[in-house]
Amino acid sequence: MKTTLVTLLLAAATLALADEPSKTPPSPGGQEQQQQFYKPPDPEVVRTHLHKLFDEELDKDGDKYVSSAELKEYLKKFHSRLILDSIDKQWEYFDKEMQEKLPGVKVLKWETYKKLSFPDRDLEKAGTEEAKAAQAMVERTERRWKMADFDGDGALDKAEFKSFLHPEEDERVRHVVVTEAVELMDGDKNGIVSLEEYMDHLRRVSGPEKDKDKNWAPAQQSHFSTYLDKDKDGALSETEMRDWVLPSHDREEGEAWRLISVGDVNQDTKLTKEEVAAAPDYFMGILPHEFWQQEGHAGSVKQREEL
Repeated sequence: MKTTLVTLLLAAATLALADEPSKTPPSPGGQEQQQQFYKPPDPEVVRTHLHKLFDEELDKDGDKYVSSAELKEYLKKFHSRLILDSIDKQWEYFDKEMQEKLPGVKVLKWETYKKLSFPDRDLEKAGTEEAKAAQAMVERTERRWKMADFDGDGALDKAEFKSFLHPEEDERVRHVVVTEAVELMDGDKNGIVSLEEYMDHLRRVSGPEKDKDKNWAPAQQSHFSTYLDKDKDGALSETEMRDWVLPSHDREEGEAWRLISVGDVNQDTKLTKEEVAAAPDYFMGILPHEFWQQEGHAGSVKQREEL
């Protein structure tokens, strides 16, 4: 399976949500944050919920098929809800530490966010690799914070906080996603990402599939050489990284066609309920939040953030 845009955004740009409100939410830019992997839910349970999803959300015209247009529309709503949920959850977590800038308008200061998000014990381990990594994360996060602080007052309101957590959604700051991605992957700091650096990054952020699937590494290498390295020089330039991380095409349409390609057994460019249910490993990632709460997997980030 080829690497999707999401793998990189999950590691380099977006927020992995912590379920328990008593725990400090991971900071964005969290390549160094260890992802949570989990035992997947029962495939039969997933299939049951996929049947329900097909009938209630996907097959809008009731013709017993899901077209690319129907799937694209659902993915747009699904993606928007993921973002809004993540923002609301984070904003609520920091609420007690906020200040009221105007009546009814709260803001969060950088120093407050930093104190709650980055434990002093990590930053105080002077000279250790852990301390260096933690400090680098703080610096990346502060840079992103300042970019999202559009009025320059040192604090973020909720709209600015959205741009901070999800810069890929805001044209004014989305370029930082590319900058962060290059910095995280470019081990020798020469401004480009080699195949070796690319593979090292994927091994760090991928789950158990990298060890279980013998075709995993060859598939990633092939994707790099065939699709990402457009000038075939063996490395990804900043332009090539931007084309990968922030593609110009409609991401939901691309994901819709990707899902159709893996589930469309008879190759009629649309999906039946049976085809969707026959590929639970691919389609359970688009099940709504209520499913993950019900099944006790709401704290897992891998599938919930897959889109």
